[in-house]
Amino acid sequence: MNLREIVQQNRTITLAQLKEDGQLILEIQKILSAWGLYPAGQWWDGDWGSRTQNGLNEFCQIKGIADTSKGVIDKAIAEALLDPNVAELRLKTAKDRNKFFEMLLLSEKGFSEGNLRIRDRQIENSPYNKDIPTYPNRLLQKTDNVQIVSFGEEIALSNPTRTVTFSPYPKVGIKPNIDTSTLNFLHPDIKEACVCVGSFVNGEIRANWLGKNALDSVQFWSATKIIAILNLICKINKSFINCDIDDCVVRASGSTEGLPFHELAIDLVSYRAKYGSSNSLGLMFKRFETYSGLENWLKQITGNTSLSFTGRYGENALFNSPQLYDRKAKRIVAQPAPEEARGDNLVSAYDLTRLISMLGWHYHLPSAARLPNAQWYSLESLARAMGTDRARYIDIAIERLGLQNVIKDPVIISKVGWGASDARNRYEITYTALVQLIDRRPNATGNPSKLRTFAMTLRAAKAFNPRDIDREAKEMDARIAAEVTEIMRRIVMEELA
Repeated sequence: MNLREIVQQNRTITLAQLKEDGQLILEIQKILSAWGLYPAGQWWDGDWGSRTQNGLNEFCQIKGIADTSKGVIDKAIAEALLDPNVAELRLKTAKDRNKFFEMLLLSEKGFSEGNLRIRDRQIENSPYNKDIPTYPNRLLQKTDNVQIVSFGEEIALSNPTRTVTFSPYPKVGIKPNIDTSTLNFLHPDIKEACVCVGSFVNGEIRANWLGKNALDSVQFWSATKIIAILNLICKINKSFINCDIDDCVVRASGSTEGLPFHELAIDLVSYRAKYGSSNSLGLMFKRFETYSGLENWLKQITGNTSLSFTGRYGENALFNSPQLYDRKAKRIVAQPAPEEARGDNLVSAYDLTRLISMLGWHYHLPSAARLPNAQWYSLESLARAMGTDRARYIDIAIERLGLQNVIKDPVIISKVGWGASDARNRYEITYTALVQLIDRRPNATGNPSKLRTFAMTLRAAKAFNPRDIDREAKEMDARIAAEVTEIMRRIVMEELA
């Protein structure tokens, strides 16, 4: 017996019958998971227990129908479970962040620090894998104020009621004003965070910046690896404006054989290791500029002079003396820089949010606010590579909020980082991302779709005494997912901007 048969035959299944029907229980468990009322993964076991019972009771309460306290599954309950329109209800029920965190943590059972459920979900298991080639064109989209609208110049938010005015995106080297109180809702395990919400005004992106310790200089692990690539793109397009980095290969100095830039960028972002490890590529891309030169460039871009960026990534470079060679123009477009003494990679959540927003919003920023000299036909290669990030926190957020079937043209570009810090005696996960999507749910202005776009960076950290790396890692994986989901929920519900 399945739910559809219960509806079609107007059947009533007693609790005793249900407990003997593992397939029906499994179907119910999967649906409750989709509604965010039951954990996923190995908890789909087809066994009736208190979690399934409580999840179904809560579901019935939310839907306003009789629950299973009488020990039955009837037509009304089956029809409600089969209802595909989950978005509005999920956006309301998803407020219970602690409950969601606990469910995520339960789903981490059987995983370990080396293979976490969400951080290591992999792009191949994402429903947005096939969308990546379309990301460059989607990032060129803007509102038309008829079929697709945006927040506009200002928006009246709810919960609590307040008005947010979007400011012009700052010029290169100028730090924006960052609201330091609105992100206080984030869990204490989120040590630093920065969120930048975008809105179209007269065809250009305006922004509202929010932060929690957003300017503190700390270690963001592998999330910083995109910095050197952005610097490289700016450098080659300054000297060779028509050079498309997709036409380039990276090779050892003196060699005539090279590896495709885009494929190396995918390896760096996703840890795929087809051509090289992420750490060896992270250092290799830093070798196109001196450490001090790269640090100064970053300071000049973000306006944050407190950062330092002269560190390495724990492995030797794939090519210590790399060249970037343009196969189309048949010329070398970038050479290795002199080596210098190494230091630390200590940047802020703001720095990374600034960079990833400059990447994703490049086409919609005034020239004085863009990455200097960078051309979109080179930047889009990195955007596509960042679509392959192994961490799928935004995927989880979209699932939790029930948005899968009401959004159009999603873009998810991101970079995860992690590590166990001996100096700070704790495990850390960092995550920077830019999200853009068209929300097709009806809204207060009638029925136009709304383009939503935002960038964010978070660092989660946890320590136990005695140390338990697996436990710390699993908690931080679940914590990042829960907090990213709450940020996204508030933006979609227009409680945050």
